[in-house]
Amino acid sequence: MNLVAKVINFAFEFPVRFLVYFFITFTTLYGIGTYAFYKLSSTEALSSISILLLLGIIAGILQVVGYLIYILHEDIDPNPVTWFMFAYGTAILTILEWDTDATFPELILPSVCAVFAIIVSYRCWVRARKNDPTNWWPEDWWPNDKYDKFSFVSDIVITIGYVSIWFLILFGNLEIETKETFVVLFLFLSNLSTFPAFYPILRTTYNSDYTEAASPWFIWALAYALLGIVTFITHDALWHPLMFYPLSNAFLHALVGIFALRAKRGINHNSKNVHATI
Repeated sequence: MNLVAKVINFAFEFPVRFLVYFFITFTTLYGIGTYAFYKLSSTEALSSISILLLLGIIAGILQVVGYLIYILHEDIDPNPVTWFMFAYGTAILTILEWDTDATFPELILPSVCAVFAIIVSYRCWVRARKNDPTNWWPEDWWPNDKYDKFSFVSDIVITIGYVSIWFLILFGNLEIETKETFVVLFLFLSNLSTFPAFYPILRTTYNSDYTEAASPWFIWALAYALLGIVTFITHDALWHPLMFYPLSNAFLHALVGIFALRAKRGINHNSKNVHATI
């Protein structure tokens, strides 16, 4: 079944959800498009700023396309622990990047990612609630694997650390230079928490027969690579604090895609062997 047929079937089967997803997607793309048209219609339409804005918009659109494929794919079983960490982590990271004076083209992708990560995490929670209505906090959201537990706890600790001091910065009497130093530090910690957040989904995708589809992850990796180009051109530095986010995520998303592709090929290979035996 192709993507168009899946969208139509999903619209008829879940009309309310479809309208919500359509509203979010349309509003996001319309807002980005309107802002881009306003900027590109100026006399400096071919300036470097407009080109960076265009690349940022393309990265944001790729992010939306990847999420639509991911949400509508029937065979994907999202890892709830990873997506829960994505949901709050990306939202906080976007705020930190904004506080670090990231440009609008640099903020398009993380903003889109934050919204859709919350949606995917909420869908995981709804599915878990249907399976076990007695628990508000699903039992499988506390992982059994010891390394998953370590990843989850370390991500929570890092998050609590930079959120706590971020509030001290907002409501305390810190000097501007001190505040800027702390913001950059917590931006680094926020990006660092990406690695433990990815561990559960990397482990399950690598070990399981088929829990993820490769295409959304490769699309997201491409989107982050474009964001890396935008960030590099904007700041003219490879080791700028804002470069950590696109580079690390391009690598990690591509790695999940490779693991998912490996799992799918393993299933196809096993099925061929079964048919050959029969």
